[in-house]
Amino acid sequence: MNLRYQFVSLAFFLLLSTAAAWGRPANKKALAEYFGPRLADNLNDCRTCHLPDETAREGKKPHNPFGARLSALRRELEEAGKPSGIPARLDAIADEDSDGDGATNLLEILAGFPPGDTTANPSDAELESARGKVAEFRQSRTAYAWQPFDKVERPGIPAIKSTDWARNPIDPFIAAEQESRGLAPRPEAPRSLLIRRLYLDLVGLLPTRGELQAAAADTAPDWEEKLVDKLLASPRYGERWGRHWMDVWRYSDWYGYAGVVRHSQPHMWRYRDWIVESLNQDKGYDQMIVEMLAGDELAADDPQVVRATGFLARNFHALPNTRDKWLQETVDHTSQAFLGLTMGCARCHDHMYDPLTHQDYYQFRAFFEPYRVRIDTMPGSYPRIDLSNGYFASGNGIARAFDEDVTKPTYLFLRGDENTPDKSASLPPGVPAALGGKLPEIVPVKLSPAVYDPEKRPIAVEEVVATSALRVTQTAERLAKATGEPSRRLAEADLAIAEARHAALLAALEAERLEDAGQIDSDPGRQSIANAARAQRRQSMAEAGKNLVVAKLELASPITAPAAAKKIETIEQAIAKLAAEDDGPPSTTYVKRPIKSYPRESTGRRLALARWIANVENPLTARVAVNHLWLRHLGQGFVSRSFDFGRAGSPPTHPALLDWLASELMKGDAAAGQPAWSMKRMHRLMVTSATYRLASTSDPSSMSRDPDNRYYWRTPARRMEAEVVRDSLFHLSGTLDFRMGGPELPHAQGLTLPRRSIYFRHAQEHQMEFLKTFDTASVIECYERVTSVAPHQALALSHSDLAISHGRLAARALHQEIGPAAEDFVVAAFELTLARQPSDTELAACRGFLEEQAKLYRANSSATADATGRQPAPDSQLRARENLLGVLINHNDFVTIR
Repeated sequence: MNLRYQFVSLAFFLLLSTAAAWGRPANKKALAEYFGPRLADNLNDCRTCHLPDETAREGKKPHNPFGARLSALRRELEEAGKPSGIPARLDAIADEDSDGDGATNLLEILAGFPPGDTTANPSDAELESARGKVAEFRQSRTAYAWQPFDKVERPGIPAIKSTDWARNPIDPFIAAEQESRGLAPRPEAPRSLLIRRLYLDLVGLLPTRGELQAAAADTAPDWEEKLVDKLLASPRYGERWGRHWMDVWRYSDWYGYAGVVRHSQPHMWRYRDWIVESLNQDKGYDQMIVEMLAGDELAADDPQVVRATGFLARNFHALPNTRDKWLQETVDHTSQAFLGLTMGCARCHDHMYDPLTHQDYYQFRAFFEPYRVRIDTMPGSYPRIDLSNGYFASGNGIARAFDEDVTKPTYLFLRGDENTPDKSASLPPGVPAALGGKLPEIVPVKLSPAVYDPEKRPIAVEEVVATSALRVTQTAERLAKATGEPSRRLAEADLAIAEARHAALLAALEAERLEDAGQIDSDPGRQSIANAARAQRRQSMAEAGKNLVVAKLELASPITAPAAAKKIETIEQAIAKLAAEDDGPPSTTYVKRPIKSYPRESTGRRLALARWIANVENPLTARVAVNHLWLRHLGQGFVSRSFDFGRAGSPPTHPALLDWLASELMKGDAAAGQPAWSMKRMHRLMVTSATYRLASTSDPSSMSRDPDNRYYWRTPARRMEAEVVRDSLFHLSGTLDFRMGGPELPHAQGLTLPRRSIYFRHAQEHQMEFLKTFDTASVIECYERVTSVAPHQALALSHSDLAISHGRLAARALHQEIGPAAEDFVVAAFELTLARQPSDTELAACRGFLEEQAKLYRANSSATADATGRQPAPDSQLRARENLLGVLINHNDFVTIR
């Protein structure tokens, strides 16, 4: 739970515990949700159910007759095994008269009067006005009943008047809400803009002119379906949507201080590549959840699966005393990302709104209590060692989760303070009862030697040997370059040490191999021990030999000479002793490699939790997933706060459609060969709907009724995400490098390296400045991007070397293709940048601009190079065209998805 929500929760807790004037916020909110806009402001108050403040006793306010009836009814309904929430109780007593004034509770509330106050009575006229509202209110109560913690049920598709408008089952749900509110959907967007929208939404790149023209010329009725299938089959789809899910799953490369890893882990790019590849393979969303939370328990020996646990490795904190913070972030962001629950609000006390107890929080934490993260060696062609930069820049590894503290207990922290644990009982792993479903049995997972002794795996041994051999090679190269007698003698000693260490490593590895094979007591085993001991002695002799060289060099200085003489005597004695041992009988012991071993069993806790989350019985998982998809296609989700589906959040605008899509995600379509939990199938449904195809233009009538477009009478225009802006600049110039995957690229080279933005370093302290300008994702929490409008965004497109350089390249390519005709060039430039043809007014303005610019450049031919050294064209006509491309790149429509 981030700080702002912890603060809100704490504030509510303090109010409840100290102020008699407040009732329970959840009950007050439930009353407001039940009546909606029909509840008068004066009734959105605790005194609707409670007596005035002066009646408070011991910090509690007694109920008035209406509140007392609600309270008593709760017990009655619970004893009868019936729903007992505020809506059920309000339904039950709507026609009762709690305060005995002759008006029913419902009529008094609709008239704006408290139904439990005998001194406040509506007039006959006010009651008559309220009676006119009853029918409409009761009709609203028969609408689709949606509760976030109820199991997803598949609703029927509503009947609508505009049947000819609907294209697939999504549209009737949208149309029904529009018709009930007098909203008229906008016409369909022009085909060229729809094509551009699909390319940007599904692959994050502008269509080329050829792609635009081909799709525009397709006369088949299913042209859009064919284009969507093509884009979903593109590897670019995984990169585009991989970045979206990386936002939700808080992707971050490691960051720290002075080269020390303090957050996340090295080699997190493997987790990023897993996300991209999983999406391109259309791996089921349920399977992705299981692999992210428990890939090490599901398939511990498969690095392709285990890399998914980067989701957990990302939460790593290396600073002292941060284990509680580490687990807190794991609980909070697991629940928010997959369940849309602010479970962190229950860290200090029972959740103020949702049926989550203080104990629920810590039982959920118990699933993660044992886990840690580590780096395992992986094979690959990346540099094995960099002697100048140490651990995390060397080697090739995989960050993964594993269970280490398998017996560590979980205690409830009183008021959420880790310094006051309640040690009277250790809490077992458990899921909130309010979410239903059955937690699978927690079964410990036996692990293989390759998992609990990863440094003994063949690839790890090969890496160690290769690194040691490389040290020998690099040391020999330094010796070859050494000049002067002292330097050469030291370099010779260094080479002797490197060679001796390498020989000792090989000998120790052979002894280790025979010991692991149970052959250490055989003749070869005993010989291997003797060989290892001898090699280690010779390593010690080589190290002593360098010390001797250093000491003899110190004899040349009168200051260090006296001490050096004593050193020499001591070192020579040590060398003589080692030599005598070398000539003696074979040793029966050697120094084993200092390698890390891990538990031979994992608890199985996270695997059980993951399977509970990724289950059709879970009421939230599919709802949260389709809300994220809809949000990124239509500009806003059904639930406005995608991380909070609880009662503190906003109810969905289209609850029936949300549930229909959630059920569709979970069931798939076996007849069509479309598996359950397929995200590509959901994309296809959403973007082929009539709703998605609407124009983004406005309409005064609908705008007055629904200014926020909550009922999707148009497709909202949206600013491109930062990565799409940058990638589109490279793409329109034809220079974008489509190689996929691999270690993160330096963020400082983002303006020159033409790889897609997803592959550049992304961490709290290491982000590309260009992307930050256009609101790239926060690595701390980014369930939904926040779009800003700032002057430096325009400056980045008008003055940055990236925009200028690639605008020039694009203009030159078009100039070569189109030829001298100015009008043809303008049309082609509009198609390339904005995916549409210019209007007559735009065409005339652009032709005038080209003529004026060419005239100016003929009069003044001075040129200014961009940072890449690319000079503007010396030809006045081409230079004018370069400037026109620059103007179009700065057009608002270039950075807008319409």
